[in-house]
Formats: sequence, C-alpha cells, structure tokens
Amino acid sequence: MKMERVFRGLIGTVALLLAGSALHAMSLRDIARNLTQEPKRFQSHPADHSTVVAPPSDNDYRGHAQQMRPDISVPPPAQTDTPAPSTVQEAPASQMEGLISGLEQISAVAPVGDMEEIPTEAYRPLNSAQKVRWVPPPPGFLTGDTFNYLIYREKDPVTPKVKNVLDTIHGNLMLDLTPFTIVVKPSKILVMLFNAKESYMDFTKRPAWSGASSDLQSDTMYVIEKTGFYALTVHELTHLYFDQYFLPKLSPLWLSEGMAVYMQVYASKKRPSYVEKRLTQIVQTGKVIPFEEMMSAETLKNYSHDKAEVWYTQAYSVVDYLLNTRSRDEFYKMCEELKKGTPIYQALYRGYGMPFNKVSTLQNVWLHDLQKAYKEGRLQFAQPGGSK
Repeated sequence: MKMERVFRGLIGTVALLLAGSALHAMSLRDIARNLTQEPKRFQSHPADHSTVVAPPSDNDYRGHAQQMRPDISVPPPAQTDTPAPSTVQEAPASQMEGLISGLEQISAVAPVGDMEEIPTEAYRPLNSAQKVRWVPPPPGFLTGDTFNYLIYREKDPVTPKVKNVLDTIHGNLMLDLTPFTIVVKPSKILVMLFNAKESYMDFTKRPAWSGASSDLQSDTMYVIEKTGFYALTVHELTHLYFDQYFLPKLSPLWLSEGMAVYMQVYASKKRPSYVEKRLTQIVQTGKVIPFEEMMSAETLKNYSHDKAEVWYTQAYSVVDYLLNTRSRDEFYKMCEELKKGTPIYQALYRGYGMPFNKVSTLQNVWLHDLQKAYKEGRLQFAQPGGSK
C-alpha cells in the first residue's frame, strides 16, 4: 500500500510536469504567433507613387524659403588648409567669428562686371513688417522661379545660369549673415532684372545715378543687369536679409547701407571706384560728413551725387571698421541694442565700451586709425588702370 501511494505520487508529479510543459510550449507558440502577426497589424499601406502632391503656393513659400529650399550647390572653395565653415547653429556671439566666409565662393559662377553706379537706399516704410503682394510681370518681362526667388527678366529668358547665380548668392548670404537670419527666416524674394537703365528708372522711379534698389515691404529687388549685376545683387539682397533682423523697427540707414556695401566689396574682392576715390580724399584731407549727420540721415533723396558717394563711402568704411578693427561679437551686441530701439550712442557704448560713449568719439577714432593705416601702407587704393 505504501509503495502504491508512492507510485501514484510519482505519476501525479510527472503529469503536472507534462501539463506545465505543454502550457509553457503553448505560451511560447502563442507569443511566437503574436510576434509574427504584429507587423501585419501595424503595417502601413504601400506608398502610392502615382499621386503627385501639388507644391505650396507662393503665399505658402513666403517667410519659409529657408525651410523649404533644397540644399544649394555652391562651387568648391579654394584648396587651403582652412577647415570649412561650420553650419551648426551656435550662439550668435560665436557665429560672428564665421561672418563673411562664404561669399568668396561666388565669383566662380557670377558674371563679370564692375560696379559703376552707387545704389539708392532701400525702400523701407515704417510698416515694412506688414508684407504686400508682388506686382505681376510687366509687359516684355519673362519669368522664372526657384525655391528662393521669383524672377522677372526683361526681354531675355530666365536661364539656369541666372538661377544658379542667384541661388548661390542666397546660400552664401545665409551663411555669412547667420547671426541675423536665424532670428527671422528670410522670405522668398522677387527679383526684377532690367535690360536698360531707362526701363529701370521708368518702373522704379529711382534717381538717375541708381543702378539697383530694393523694397523691404514687398521683398523685392530691382537691378540693371549691365551695371555691375553681381555686386549690386549682393548689395540689395543684403538689405532684404540683414534688415529683416530689425523688423518691426528699421535699422539705421547708415548701418543698412554700410553693411550692404561691405558685403558686396567682400564678395567681389574689389571696392567700387567711387569708394576708392572718396576714401583717398578722406585720408588725405580729413574732410568728412559729420557722423551725427551721417547716422541721423533717414533718406538721401536730397543729396547730390557727390555727397551721396561720400555718405556711402563713410557708411561702408565705418561698418568695415566696427567689424574688423574691433570685435564682431561687439558688432552683434550693438545691432541687438539698435533692434531694441536703443539710441546709437548708447548702443555703441553697450556694444564696444569706452571710449565709444559718443558718436563724435567714434568719428575721431575711426578717422585717426584710417589715416594711420594709410600712412603705414596698410590701407591701399587702386591705381589708375585698376592695379593696386
């Protein structure tokens, strides 16, 4: 009897073990089946490549050009040991160290042409932040389109070369103006290319000495192709990108125009002839437009051609001085203060510190350093015939 109980106990234990093994095996099979079925439960439908999604309208593009444009192909830089500029978005102060690093790549694709005319100031109404619709193409203009631009070209078609030049300029300006363009993403720009000065003047109503201009409210650039197209295009696009940073306020006119001339000079590796001439006069005679007048000017409409040349030359030279002789981090700080509406003398002091607590001090120090550099041979001007 005792042996029988032991035998039955062993049989029961074996049965329980077999049952547990069966349950365990079934559980594993269930899990395996569920795992193999899981992708089917959550598998999406195959993509229907026959359906083409319509591209956004022009209104959808405006204000989002940087987000929606493809990567821009730029010419390879010259073979040097200098590492390529970083595209990582860092703090604005550190980004200023890389300011003006991409425009040197444009000359390989840009049309050759000297800048013979001074520009007129950009059209910047007080409500420039309230954008307006573009005008339709005038009679005789052919159109083209890129992610960054809508292009109207007088008489001639918008060729791939024109698009390539404009998109390359755009890509490098985004790099060079990064501390300012990361705050406000650039809008899509309307570019109007005129075949002759007469049609340009008739359409824009700009003065006779103007070769290009821009409209901040409508994000439009006007330029005469045969009058330094490359240099003037860089100039006017700088207005449209740099000035966006200060909206809804307007940047001081001297800063807006000075930065635009500075960028065009850096891009073309050549100062305009009028800048060469007027800088020579300034360092030799010491005669300048007082900075109080230069920095308070809101328009140049009543300026003579000669005075406008001096004004543009000084604005360019001061921006060059503040960016390169001083610190670019301090330049950004000054611009940040001006964006807040800080008066220029306070913005100078908060950006650069002593002794720049007065506009007159900046004028005296700038002129002293300019004349000293000229005497020491560190400031050179083009000689007649174009050689340095």
